[in-house]
Order: sequence, then structure tokens, then C-alpha cells
Amino acid sequence: MEDIKPCQRFNLVALPKKDGSLEGGSCVWLVKREAGQTFILFQKRSTKVQNGGFYDASAGGHIDEGEDALTAALREAQEEIGLKLKPDEMRYVCSYTTDKKLIYVYLSDRTHKKDELKICEDEVESVEWVSLEDLDVFIRTRVKPPLRYIMPHLPVLRFYIENYL
Repeated sequence: MEDIKPCQRFNLVALPKKDGSLEGGSCVWLVKREAGQTFILFQKRSTKVQNGGFYDASAGGHIDEGEDALTAALREAQEEIGLKLKPDEMRYVCSYTTDKKLIYVYLSDRTHKKDELKICEDEVESVEWVSLEDLDVFIRTRVKPPLRYIMPHLPVLRFYIENYL
């Protein structure tokens, strides 16, 4: 796994600095296998927050100052969907950049786990398990811009789920 440094190397505001530093972000996708199918958890963001009303990763957000990407993903999962994940339940998948952010992507296999999600209504409107076979249609029809265009990691996520999970 890549050695991910604390976010002091990132700019904590929404625009790149002149030196090219980016805002740090981290997200986690929850995945489970059930009845011969694979499902991925999407959250629908609350209209009270940035990108409200749009579908997004299971949980995610900014990397706080002094935090590393894994710690941020764990914190966001607990804050947004009430799930206290352990570091050894997380698998680093990839990272990518947008014009403003460097985002780290993690995967957590929840098969045979008895998770009870408790969504934070200030940040999350609802959650939805989407089958891997319906993923492309779901993204085209229900994930709206801008998030549809800043999720280039989804093909990598699909590959990882199909081949290594």
C-alpha cells in the first residue's frame, strides 16, 4: 500500500494554491456480497451540505489538518453513516485528482457483517445499496453532475471488487 502522508501537504481551501497544492479528500465505499450479487453503498447527500441532493461515495470528505487519508475515511464513515470501521477493514484502491482536490479511495468489505447504519441527517439524506450489475445504469441515471464527472475511480473500484474481493 502507498505510504500516505498527513495532509499538511494539501491546501485546506477549495482552490489550488499557486504552488499547485490541492485540498485533500478521502472516501470509503462499502461493499457486500449477498444472494450471489455484489452491492455497493451510495449515500444521497443532504441538501444542507455541498453537493446536496446528489449521490456520492458511502462516506467521505475533507482530510483535516494533521490527519492522514485513512484516518479521514474512518472518521467520515463514523460521522456520516454511524459506522465505526477499523483500519484493517479498509483497502486502499486508488487516488485521483480533480482541478481542486486530491482524493484517496478506500473499500471496505461488509459481507457477513451486521452493520447498523445510523445516518447523520445534517449531512446525509439517505443511503442505497446498488448491485454491481446495475452500477453503470445507476450512475448514468441517478448520479448527477458534478459528481458523475469526478468519480473516475469507479471503473478501478469495479475491477478491484470483481478481481480481488
